Amino acid sequence: MMVLATAGHVDHGKSTLLRALTGMEPDRTEEERRRGLSIDLGYVWTSIPDCADGAESRSARGPAPDDRVTSDDRVTSDDRVTSDDRVAFVDVPGHERFLATMLAGAGPVPAVLFAVAADGGWMPQSQEHATALDALGVREGLLVVTRCDLAGPGPALARARAALAGTGLAELPAVAVSARTGQGLGELRTAVAALRNRLPAPRTDAPVRFWADRAFARPGHGLVATGTLTEGSIARGDVLHTGPEGPSLTVRGLEELGRATGRSTGPARVALSLRGEAPREGLRGTALCAPGTFTLTGTADVRLAGAVLRRNSPRLTVHIGSAAVPAEVRRFGRGTARLVLGRPLPLRIGDRMVVTEHRRVVGSALVLDPVPPYVGPRRAGGLRAETLAAHPGTPDLGHETAVRGLVRTGTLSRIGVDCAEAAPVAGDWLVSAAERRRITGAVAEATADGEPADANSLIRRLGLPDRALLAALLPAERALREGRIVRADHADPLPAAARALVAALEAGLSRGEFLAPTPAELAALGIGRRELALAVRSGRLVRLSDTVHVAPGVPERAAGALTPLAENPFTVSEARIRWNVPRRIALPLIEHLDRTGVTRRGPDDRRTLCPTRLTRENST
Repeated sequence: MMVLATAGHVDHGKSTLLRALTGMEPDRTEEERRRGLSIDLGYVWTSIPDCADGAESRSARGPAPDDRVTSDDRVTSDDRVTSDDRVAFVDVPGHERFLATMLAGAGPVPAVLFAVAADGGWMPQSQEHATALDALGVREGLLVVTRCDLAGPGPALARARAALAGTGLAELPAVAVSARTGQGLGELRTAVAALRNRLPAPRTDAPVRFWADRAFARPGHGLVATGTLTEGSIARGDVLHTGPEGPSLTVRGLEELGRATGRSTGPARVALSLRGEAPREGLRGTALCAPGTFTLTGTADVRLAGAVLRRNSPRLTVHIGSAAVPAEVRRFGRGTARLVLGRPLPLRIGDRMVVTEHRRVVGSALVLDPVPPYVGPRRAGGLRAETLAAHPGTPDLGHETAVRGLVRTGTLSRIGVDCAEAAPVAGDWLVSAAERRRITGAVAEATADGEPADANSLIRRLGLPDRALLAALLPAERALREGRIVRADHADPLPAAARALVAALEAGLSRGEFLAPTPAELAALGIGRRELALAVRSGRLVRLSDTVHVAPGVPERAAGALTPLAENPFTVSEARIRWNVPRRIALPLIEHLDRTGVTRRGPDDRRTLCPTRLTRENST
């Protein structure tokens, strides 16, 4: 399916054009039809085959997907529409008072049908919409000169070309039409078919970020949300999250263009029937995301462009997807700034946002860092500006590792970085070359006199978030023994059986297994309390209880595995399932996480992940 949004000045024939193209009414409310003015978003669709040559297209008539959502028992394979010649249109209002509504409809849509009336020419809201679309990074679409029965298209087209010069919309193919007489509609359908072939193929395996542009409750169907699914897939039974503190919603049913389907793959206009409670602020303007795939952030470092660079206003509004969120601005210099958002958003590196002030577009913001570090006094902003100015503007594994020093692959994946080629040094930790030099230099300095150095003191001085990092980054001539850094040629104090046990547990951890030998197994290996205590003191094992010892890194990996459960309190059984361990390991492990402040035990024995941990992980 292809999804197009309209754009253009009020009363330039956008809705009339869609009515002629699809045979459907984009103005949904009585007030809109009475006034002849689009106030809210409208949704219509049709079928335009690739062989479109001026013949009438097959119109997929029926109720709009917003007003007709199928219950569970009607989502059957017989109802599915699988043809790829479907074209859905999001009709946006053209009046300046409804700019935020226009951005909500056009924000998630990759291409535009830009209307300019032959008898009206280029108008103020034409320019406003063009500026907004350029800020969103829209580069594909069609320039449609409407009302050609009332005036020749030449002057209006020339003026539009001049206004769009220098923007991403400058090269849009142009078509002249008259919705009243039908002139040019065949050529328009052919141009739409050609546009579909120019658009890049969507990523069907991308994580879902579904921006709801309309939401309502419908008897018998529960909560309903509609929007444009740009990429990825949503299936019946999927669980979608609205945020760390928001409710989880289960997909009861889906519709594409008024027909039920079991799975929807972007790009598509989708209506979701949801089970669960809507967040307090409502679903419109909210992103529904697959669990664990995005980090919701209230702060983002960005690169600004447009008139906003010449303004000193500390308060603006940013628009992304269907959301419009107030933001406070701290400018760093060199066109970069930090946005403190009025509510958290699921942002990724490379996201584009439209910036408005008093309902006027004043520029754009390109997200460079959705989980930025703390920046102190004003003079520190200059250093941050230099770092951000060197950012490529797209997710890059090498760049992000270099500027962050120490970072988890999970953190990078949630902000859009492909970590398929990553090479973690311990667990899922990535380390930059500069950070390696800092750590090895500190180790060399601490052991320069040839005497052993206390590992815990060095870990604190270096600020390492995970003990395993020090062990993994020690120079070849140094080793970690009994909590001390010693020369590697010193004899290992652990007996051979204990060394073999440690190696087996570390190998299990590398496979994602949290292993712990039973007392009987330890006795069979000839390992007693003395050997276990020596292994714990040397940092080769972690003691969870008298009878449970695990490899270093297990508590950290176990905490990371609980991230998908962060939204709601969870039981030990739920944690045990995530860890795939027996209860004799799960209980000491969750109690260890309680003691270290990673989890908090509630009065009903349920646990929650502590916010401080989540914040710390997101900032790495």
